[in-house]
Amino acid sequence: MWWICLRASFFPVFVSLIFACSQGEKTFPIIEQKCGKCHRASVVYQKDRTEEDWKRVLHGMKMRGLVITGQEEKEVMKVLTENFLLKN
Repeated sequence: MWWICLRASFFPVFVSLIFACSQGEKTFPIIEQKCGKCHRASVVYQKDRTEEDWKRVLHGMKMRGLVITGQEEKEVMKVLTENFLLKN
């Protein structure tokens, strides 16, 4: 009988984990399109940075071959600063 109690206590946790995994991360088309050409776009979503850090990262990607227009760069920075900005 103890295993029934044990299983009943783990079931809600298990269901929560499955639900959380199935939800996935929110994605952004401009990030998927521009950043996802060279690496998984999910890498971008994993860490919050300051605005200056994001500018440095974007500059570094351009130095490595990222082709991006001025307007696209503004869109990328907008997504990054609105969604992945490090709060001091």
